[in-house]
Amino acid sequence: MFADYLEKLGNAADESQEVLVWSNAMSDLGFDKHMYGIRAQEAGRVNEHLVESTSFSDDWLSAYYGGLHKVDPVVAHSIVHPMPFIWSDCPVETPEQRAFMADAADAGLKHGVSAPLIVGSGYEGAVSVSGDSNADVRDHMMAIYSMTCAMHVLRVKNWSRDTLKAFKLTAREQEVMRWIAAGKDDWTIGSILGISENGVHYHKKNIFRKLQLSSRVAVAAVAQKTGIADANYRFW
Repeated sequence: MFADYLEKLGNAADESQEVLVWSNAMSDLGFDKHMYGIRAQEAGRVNEHLVESTSFSDDWLSAYYGGLHKVDPVVAHSIVHPMPFIWSDCPVETPEQRAFMADAADAGLKHGVSAPLIVGSGYEGAVSVSGDSNADVRDHMMAIYSMTCAMHVLRVKNWSRDTLKAFKLTAREQEVMRWIAAGKDDWTIGSILGISENGVHYHKKNIFRKLQLSSRVAVAAVAQKTGIADANYRFW
């Protein structure tokens, strides 16, 4: 399923289509309430989130951006917590935060998972997905996170074969990217390429550094988008 998802992302015509592929994937997992937002970069707005996609109700969004967002404990936690987390595990410390969580539950947002989106330079946005139960969202938490990270890394930078050339990847690094996109672990990649597992680690670290990426999922998404994952791709 994830390989099909990456292929759809890679074939998306533009940023809006990439976000639509992600939104459809969340719905396919059974989560029809989801929100993806990126952090504003303009001076004076760095603490704001610009909503790129949401299926939350208009009534909730109106109340949320009418003032509730200022006391949202989930957003506060996502800025300092580097990994996805279940809403019920989020610290709720003030009366205002407890009231917020009660209001969210009344709006049908009682159980969910959120995660910060971190690419290269640091925190860039967040995702929140609501489900029917804690067990439901916990079971799908890493799938939600991986799919969102893959979409986000494409959303924030215009990746193509031409733009990839500027990063001066070696042919070996591109080969490693291809096999990461194919879902192979480092030992298997080493066996395919005839190099040691430590050699794969070395090339992978260079890929992360040059492309300013921080996960295999992000590398796989870029490989798919730029064509490196294609078996007919010719390395330069």
